This record gives sequence, structure tokens and C-alpha cells, in this order.
Amino acid sequence: MSILKNLGLKNLKRQLYNDASILDLKTGSLIMNDVYADLKQQFYAQVPWPLKSAVLNEAIKAFFNFLDLPLDIKNHIDYSIAPLHRRGSIGYKRRESDEHIYNDNKDFFHYHPSIFERYPDFIKSQPVIEEFLNQAKPIWEQAYQTFYSILSKFEADFPKLCDKVFNIKDVHMALRFLKYDWQNSGHYLAKPHFDAGSFTLAIAESTPGLRIGSKPDDLKLVSHSDEHAIFMLSSNFKKVIATEELHAGWHDVIQLDKSLIGQPFARWAVVAFLEVANVEAQPRSMTHKFYQGVL
Repeated sequence: MSILKNLGLKNLKRQLYNDASILDLKTGSLIMNDVYADLKQQFYAQVPWPLKSAVLNEAIKAFFNFLDLPLDIKNHIDYSIAPLHRRGSIGYKRRESDEHIYNDNKDFFHYHPSIFERYPDFIKSQPVIEEFLNQAKPIWEQAYQTFYSILSKFEADFPKLCDKVFNIKDVHMALRFLKYDWQNSGHYLAKPHFDAGSFTLAIAESTPGLRIGSKPDDLKLVSHSDEHAIFMLSSNFKKVIATEELHAGWHDVIQLDKSLIGQPFARWAVVAFLEVANVEAQPRSMTHKFYQGVL
């Protein structure tokens, strides 16, 4: 059964894909270049992202409207789809850099479609939240399809990979909407780290600043190509892809635009995190092991 049918996305191809040249219309799979080779060479791969930019823009507007809500309303949605994972928490969170050496100043919301089943009455009573969640839904669905298309290319060498990741009731994939507070130009918005999960898809951001490598001395600024997302491996990927040829993406985000200093926010981003089921997350001492707390 196709992944589109499993998701109940009967009209997904017609509604969301604006470039048929990167979609196999028979299978619903994205047409990928050699992702494996790109990961070996530069520790990330730019992969097709065919969802219209208007969908992302409306979702970001809805996210910022959500952030204006009272704190008790923002905090109401709070549960976990994956107790073993740090990325399994669904709902709103605020982090402050002075609370922990590894923290950044940011607000974020983790979306998962199971929200609609868990909080139906609350969602209906909150039109701002309902609008935000409805705008997030097609982005989560596209991220799911993109992850599936990427990982299916690995199955020849790593059998049943997709089954290990996707064959569960609530797939452990959270869509993060993220707002960074401003910092001094050239300083970190996101401190250097490996992501805590298995796979990461950086979908969109308001400004450049993402750097990716395998360790501190090979970080390079990434130029995000239009109609593409950035795929990289996270700290737990070897639990299902046992190879020494690939490395998790060590990355950070730095503030490059001086004009944003003093503004209400420095950067927004949309990122999807995919976790392999029943795999415990790495501790922060491992995911941030190269970071020494200096700029």
C-alpha cells in the first residue's frame, strides 16, 4: 500500500505538488539524487521540497499568532509520543540560555497530527490554535513523505529500514516551529550540537546562518536551495544504519544579519525530527560533546 494512501492523502499530489518533475506520480515518491554520496561528502543533502512556499508562509504567520496567546493557553497542549526521546514532547516550550549551558534563547512548538485526537474540544474552543494546527498539518505530511522517500533509497543496503521507522501507530516525527531571540551578530543562535534523534529535515528559515559539518573544524555555512529541504543524520542514526561511512551532522546557527539585532526576533525556522521507535535518545553530554561553552 502506498504511503500516500496510508496517510489518507487522497488529493495530496494535486493539492501540494507544484513541480511534477520531482515526483514519481505512480508511487508518490520524490525523485532523489544520490543522497548517500552527499552525506558522505558534506554531511547533509539538499532534497526536493515541492510544497508551495505559500503553505509555509501561512503556517509561520499562524505560529506567530499562536506565540501572542497567554502562556496558560500556549502550555495547554503537552504530551509525549515517544517517552525515550527528547524530541518526543508535543506542544509549546520556551528555553532560556542562562538556564543551562546547552540552551538557546528560543520559543518552539512541536506538532504531531495526534494532537487532534487528544485535544478536540480545546482546539475547537481556540480559533488561533486551530488555525495554526491546520496550517501545520500539510507540512508534517510532506515531511513524512520526504523522509520516507529518502529512507526507502537506503533499503537495498539496510533492509527493512522503513519498517523499523514507520511501522508504528504514531510515527515518532515532530514538526518544530521555532523562533530565535536575537543575539550579538556573529554569535550563536543555536549552539553547536548533534540532533538528539535519528534523522533531521531542515525545511525553511527566515535568514541564513545554519552551518553543518561532522565536527567543529569542518563547519561550513549552508546555502539553502530554493524548493529544497536539508536532510542530515542525527545522533542515533547508527541504531538502524550501521555504517562507518556516514556521520551525524554537527551543526549550529549563527547570527549574520546585524539589522536584526534589537528586533523582536532574529530568525524563524521549520524543522522536522524523525526518531526510530524504541531507541533511547543520546544524553546531552554526547549530542553537545564538542561544545565548550565559548563563542
